[in-house]
Amino acid sequence: MCEFCTNEYHLSNAKWGEGEYGTPGGTVYWSFADTPGTGFGFSSYINDPAYRDIIREAFQAWEDVADIDFVEIADGAQTDIHLGWDTIDGAFGVVGEASTRGSKTTETLFSFTEAEIRFDVSENWTTDRDVARNEVGLYQVALHEIGHVLGLDHTGDTETIMYASDISDLPGLAAGDIQGAQIFYGAAEATPAPQPSTPDPEPVVEEYTPTFGDDSFTARAGNDVINGMQGTDTLNLTGAQTQYTLTLTAGNLILIDRVAGRDGIDTLVSIERLDFQSGASTLDNGLFEVDSFDGITNLDAEDFGQIVELYIAYFNRAPDALGLAFWGNAYSDGLSLEDMAALFIDQAETRDTYPSGMNNTDFATAVYENVLGRVPDADGFTFWTDLLDAGTVGRDVFILSVLEGAKAAIPQGSEPAFIAQVIEDRQYLENKADIGAYFAVHKGMSDVNDASNAMALFDGSQGSIQDAISAINGHYADALSTGSGDFLMPLVGVLDDPFTG
Repeated sequence: MCEFCTNEYHLSNAKWGEGEYGTPGGTVYWSFADTPGTGFGFSSYINDPAYRDIIREAFQAWEDVADIDFVEIADGAQTDIHLGWDTIDGAFGVVGEASTRGSKTTETLFSFTEAEIRFDVSENWTTDRDVARNEVGLYQVALHEIGHVLGLDHTGDTETIMYASDISDLPGLAAGDIQGAQIFYGAAEATPAPQPSTPDPEPVVEEYTPTFGDDSFTARAGNDVINGMQGTDTLNLTGAQTQYTLTLTAGNLILIDRVAGRDGIDTLVSIERLDFQSGASTLDNGLFEVDSFDGITNLDAEDFGQIVELYIAYFNRAPDALGLAFWGNAYSDGLSLEDMAALFIDQAETRDTYPSGMNNTDFATAVYENVLGRVPDADGFTFWTDLLDAGTVGRDVFILSVLEGAKAAIPQGSEPAFIAQVIEDRQYLENKADIGAYFAVHKGMSDVNDASNAMALFDGSQGSIQDAISAINGHYADALSTGSGDFLMPLVGVLDDPFTG
């Protein structure tokens, strides 16, 4: 395993303390619950001294590397993080879960206000660091769940404590876990950030010399803050585009070279273009135009949700991150949803989903299936097909109307069957949109085939949601590869991740 890999962590859109990267988490009070939580019921409480001690060690391990102060107190109103036993899904299933709540305090990130952690009481828990077969290491799971309440998401690296599957054989925090926490909170006092043995870059430098004109910078080893100031500024990178992750935030851009010991993690301010050694581009001259996406962080969750739903209705797949960013930026620049829908209808992928020779009856049936997962109701179906046949409305208007209808207020006096159907429609579309956002917004992936394959697993059932998420996590693990991976462009601070835990 590589001792220091920038692909070994994945950040959520929230942290403790100020909602800005690299700022201390402050004092966070935690306690062993002695009453049911507000989110988790806690079927029993953690009273065994050995279990308590191992959880204390897990909190201390994170505090030793990140600038955050965990303080244990008696359970009460002052507690920020509550922990307890609970019944989740029985033995050999989900061993622990974390739940967080927060508020938007800055344009960059949310700030946590409360969290809960539960461990499945059905598991065969051990406090030994050397975990035997059929045992579950409480220390490792506690580290993992505390990592979630710090703001770290699952990784695809089996050597990190934040890996999404079995971690019982791990001794503790890995370099990637530590680096992720330190990007959020900074390093603990007198605790240096993890560095490769060779070369030995400075943690943060600001030695680039910008001007008020058009500048060209060359990336170098280490973690840098690069401010191009005015003009059209270009950053020249060492590697192929598929080896990088570009995280979009409201405050700035964070470019991560996933190849260890090369370009590092750079914070970009007023940098308009990236010049990779190879890879797709957004400009004719082969450059990646960063400022073509500078408006998407101005959108709110509802705006993004509507665009995600267009992808579902038109292409029946999750959005790709690059395409979603393009349309989101256009929406931010003033393109209306109606005009966007009209442009979507003329896309080649739309013609693949709804061939030009498809009659209006088949077209409307297919839209209902993609958006709501069911056949149309007879009255509404006849109404719309008559309008489509008469040319009174276009197919783009029909698709928007189906999307809007699924979310419209239920008229007073509606029959129970109608109310139940509307609720079911809303949930189906919401689940599909959550899957789409998880793929493009939270994971930042853009492979269209992966987007289609993941969405194809969803059939409306709860089990199929997990199937789709598992598939996305698998695609994400592959995408992180520095040899055969993908360019990733996640967006932080706009949509909450509904599958964090």
